[in-house]
Amino acid sequence: MSKTIQKLNKLKNPESFLQINTIRGFKYIDKAGEIVNEYHKKDTAPVFSMNLDGLIIKDPKEKIEELKITPQTIWAKFSEVDSLDSVARMFSLEAERIIKILEVGNISRIGWRNYFIFDFINEEKQNQYFEKIFLIKKSKLNVASFEVTTEKQFKVNLVIQPVIKNDEQKTRGVLFDIDIFQKENITTDNIHNILKTFREYLIDENGFLKVINDTFI
Repeated sequence: MSKTIQKLNKLKNPESFLQINTIRGFKYIDKAGEIVNEYHKKDTAPVFSMNLDGLIIKDPKEKIEELKITPQTIWAKFSEVDSLDSVARMFSLEAERIIKILEVGNISRIGWRNYFIFDFINEEKQNQYFEKIFLIKKSKLNVASFEVTTEKQFKVNLVIQPVIKNDEQKTRGVLFDIDIFQKENITTDNIHNILKTFREYLIDENGFLKVINDTFI
């Protein structure tokens, strides 16, 4: 694995998760049905499950695989991501819509977690890669976690581990599981702007890409 990751699209991005932690979101108990109504497609209700602990809606919008709302959180899952910008935009719109229904005034945390995968041409290349970052002889790395230092308001946790794709070739790869989150200076009207700063870090050659290239490759 050479230093060739100059753009984020060199990595596969199979799943993306976003979450907002809300304060005083317990109007969910009264408003859950209203939220479901927002996701009707013409006269058809979405596939959902609902109880006092939370509401889960399947495929509420195109490209959103699952949406979960509880009195403390608004969470969404995106699969086979083709654009981080569109993910940030779509989640912001849905979060703002739900926040308005729940009349939430404060947010304590906003986070964006992504899985990025780099494929190797064979098992030998995968082994060579992990041998470089794991110096204990006669052993294999299962998972390694790091706190990445930045000068931003947000924090970054990174987990790396070997993976094997469930395909005919059993393609070997490395998974970069990156979680970016912020706990301060969050308002209900700056969600999209915060997610934009997260995205800029992910695509910046001096941000996430530099961490990959300088530390692991």
